[in-house]
Amino acid sequence: MTKRERIALALAHKESDRVPYDQSSRSSAIEKEPYDALKKFLNIDTPTRCYLRSHAEIEEPIHRLLGIDTRFIRHIPDAYWHTDGEDDLFVDAWNVPWRKRKGSYYYELDRNVLVDMDLSDIVKLHFPALIDNGMANELKKKASWAYHATDDALFSDQIGAGLFERAWYLRGFEQLLMDMMLEKPLVHTFFEHILEHQMQGYAMLFDAIGPFIEGVIITDDLATQDSLIISRQLYREMIFPYHKRLFDFISGYGKHIIYHSCGAVYPLLDDLLDAGVRILHPVQRSAANMNPRKIKQEYGKDLVIWGAGCDTAFLQTANPTQVVRDVRHTLDALASGGGFVFTPTHCIQPGTPAQNILAMAGALQGFDQSEGHELDWIDANHIR
Repeated sequence: MTKRERIALALAHKESDRVPYDQSSRSSAIEKEPYDALKKFLNIDTPTRCYLRSHAEIEEPIHRLLGIDTRFIRHIPDAYWHTDGEDDLFVDAWNVPWRKRKGSYYYELDRNVLVDMDLSDIVKLHFPALIDNGMANELKKKASWAYHATDDALFSDQIGAGLFERAWYLRGFEQLLMDMMLEKPLVHTFFEHILEHQMQGYAMLFDAIGPFIEGVIITDDLATQDSLIISRQLYREMIFPYHKRLFDFISGYGKHIIYHSCGAVYPLLDDLLDAGVRILHPVQRSAANMNPRKIKQEYGKDLVIWGAGCDTAFLQTANPTQVVRDVRHTLDALASGGGFVFTPTHCIQPGTPAQNILAMAGALQGFDQSEGHELDWIDANHIR
C-alpha cells in the first residue's frame, strides 16, 4: 500500500494496513535540537537546515526510516532570515519578526507590528503578497518532484496561520481581544481584509501546486490548556463567518483542510464542524475535556483525528518502553474504523531523547518491540 493510499483511506474513515503517521508540518515538526540528537544517535553527520524558525527539515533517509506518510510542500525564501547582533531573526511573509536570542532554542514573536496603529488606518493597509511568481515556481518544482519521486501524501503549510492567529500576530494578543469587544465593526473590517488576502494567497498556491497536493493545514489556536480563549458566542459572532468562508473557498478547490488548534477546544467542535472542519489537529489530550477516545466516540463519523499521539512533554521524560506502551494504547483507542492519523500533540521539543522518537516510530510501523528491545528494528532498516 502506498502512503497516499494509506492517508486517503484514513481521511475516508476506512482502515488500512496501519495507521498513517505525520511528522512533517509546521505544527508536527521536529525542532532542530532533538533532530540533531537523533542524527547523532544514528551516526548521520550532515548539516541541519531549518525551513521555518527552529523547525528542522527532515532529510530523506530519516523520513524513510521513521515511516512518515506525509510531506508538506513549502518554500521559505532566504530573504526571510536575518541577524540582529547576536540574535537571529525570522521575518515572515506579513513582515512580523520572530527573534531567536543567543543561547535559546526557540524563535519568539518579537514585535506586533500593528499594535500602536489605529484600527481605522490598519484596514487601509496593503499587505505584501503571500506568494509571488518566484515562490510559486519554486513550490511547483518541489511539489512535482515529491509527487513523482515519492509516494508520500502531499499537503502544504505555506500560508500557515489562520485568521485569528494572524490578526493577533499583527495587532497584539491583548489589544486584539480588547478590539473584539470595543471596536467590533472595525475588527470585522480588519478580519475581512485578512481573509481576502489569505484567499488570494491560497488561490496562487493552488494554481501552482493544486494538482499535486491533497490539502493544507491552517493553524488557528482558539483555546488554552484549560479553556477557550474567547467565549463560544464571541467565536460565532466574530470569527466563525470568516472561518466558514475560508474553508468553503479551500474546499471549492477540492482540498482537505487540516485545522489546528491547541488546547481545550472541545466546546467549539460543533461550531467547527458547522464551519467546515473535517480534520482536527492535534487533539491535545493533556488539555481539559480533550479525551481522544471520547471525541472519537462522539465525533468519529464526521471528524478525522489528526494527532492525539504521544504528548510532547511525555516524549521528553519517558523511556522507550513507556513510549511503545503509550503508542499501543492510543492505537487501541483510535485506530478502529479509520479516521485517524497519528502525530504527537505538537512539535517534538528540545530535550527529547532520540531513542523515544525511534521507539514511537517503530511502534507505529508495527515492529515487534519487547521490553528492552524497542530499537532492535533499526538494524533491519539501513539508512541510505
